[in-house]
Amino acid sequence: MERKKGLTLMLATMVACGSILSACGNDAAESPANSQGAAKGSNAKVEKIVFALASFNRIPDDLKKVTDAINKITIPKIGVEVDYKLYGPADYVQKVNLALQSGEQMDVFTTLGQLPSYASKNQLYPLEDLIPKYGKEMTAILEKDFGPDLLKSTTLGGHIYGIPVNKGMSIPTNFVYNADMLKDAGLSADNIRSVEDLPAVFDAVKKKYPDVVPFGPINVNPSDTGLPLLLKGASQVDFLSDTTGVGVVIGNEGKVRNFYETDVFKNGVKMMRDWYNKGYLQKDAATASIGFPDVVASGRGFSFMGGYGGMEAAKTLSAQLGKHIEMKRIAPYYFETGAVSLVSWMVSSTSKAPEAAVKFLNLLYSDPALINTILYGIEGEDYVKVDEHHVKFPDGKDATTVPYTAMLSTGMVGSESLQYQLEGVNWSDVELKLKENKETARSPYFGFMFDQSKAKAEMSAVTNVVNQYLPGLVCGSLDPETTIPKFVKALNDAGAQTIIRQKQEQLDQWIASQGK
Repeated sequence: MERKKGLTLMLATMVACGSILSACGNDAAESPANSQGAAKGSNAKVEKIVFALASFNRIPDDLKKVTDAINKITIPKIGVEVDYKLYGPADYVQKVNLALQSGEQMDVFTTLGQLPSYASKNQLYPLEDLIPKYGKEMTAILEKDFGPDLLKSTTLGGHIYGIPVNKGMSIPTNFVYNADMLKDAGLSADNIRSVEDLPAVFDAVKKKYPDVVPFGPINVNPSDTGLPLLLKGASQVDFLSDTTGVGVVIGNEGKVRNFYETDVFKNGVKMMRDWYNKGYLQKDAATASIGFPDVVASGRGFSFMGGYGGMEAAKTLSAQLGKHIEMKRIAPYYFETGAVSLVSWMVSSTSKAPEAAVKFLNLLYSDPALINTILYGIEGEDYVKVDEHHVKFPDGKDATTVPYTAMLSTGMVGSESLQYQLEGVNWSDVELKLKENKETARSPYFGFMFDQSKAKAEMSAVTNVVNQYLPGLVCGSLDPETTIPKFVKALNDAGAQTIIRQKQEQLDQWIASQGK
């Protein structure tokens, strides 16, 4: 991953894991086939594309069966043969970047918060002329589930460079915890109303379970407790479509500032320092190699903070972690451009078959058979249908033992309203997530995307500084009083003020163009 550290990996993993609930719509027979120029007859031309997906499940040794199943859908319907590539999240962007830089074929891929970076390097194919011709079904579904302005979040310089994944994009920050431990400590969910209530909960759990770590980072390498997401949601911070944290706007003030100099950030890391000093986090939280969800699964951890849409994610987490997991919303979500474009599908600027790539994307968002084959594999071998809308693993199998599953990538593939749900998950939760898509507060600067091309060197240097200081601050191991001044100086030495100045100029121009 070109920039898989700092806020990027945290946000990307939150989004992917926070959308692990899936839903299905119509059967495959009802999917679109002819409106995109389907291949008809044995003499029809078939174009080949490479499609790369990041999977948070085990990567199987052989993808041939699933690839063949994909092509049984795509070749007759749109005349496109797919070479399916599947990578783990730690390897995904590195593999994609290597292909893009070496000239190896890479047609359709996604970005984890890095769309502006790809655009600034001229690595993306502009889609505004292809979507009206080859993406009609996809566009209709996106407008129905989110609204007519979704593609503003992936538009830069008048060009549409990506298609945001169509899911419950409003992912409020949730406190995720072992419900049995909470009960044994003499407490209930009613004791958790805000982040201020958590120290008392941690004290009670620590007293009942002295060997259990009360709280930990959801992500590692680098570690992150989810605190920036919590503060962003609570304080309406717009990161202006980059994940460094340098150059944000709070509310509607229109002034670009360094997030790490704001009281929002300072108060948050002071809280984490207090938690750390009281023993609520393990001492090596900032450098841990195991994400805290795995520590919770082992019985040695109690809770973590995560972004999750809907109200049903705890059921899937319970199955995944093997514990009775519940969650409580701590802070609402806030739609900024980067929050929506965070996981978007793009076409490489070097693609020799951009029309075929967009035809495939159209099907990826509108065809239940394709979506669910990519996510769940082969019916009868990898999953079993329970009813029209639900699936389960075959008897005696789970996500680690079936030949193929990419179920934890539901937040990255197609349209959530057409995805199968795991047995026991209520369809009403998908309806809730789509409802919250339209009701969640949006930044007044939604649609603004920072063009990084004039500050590429500074962005790279600043990212290195953020990677050096941020994990220790948000995990409490570094003293904010002495560290933040060093952090800010290092950021300024790396060119933070250039980034802020460029953002301010571009934002002012964008505001003027919007008539605001």
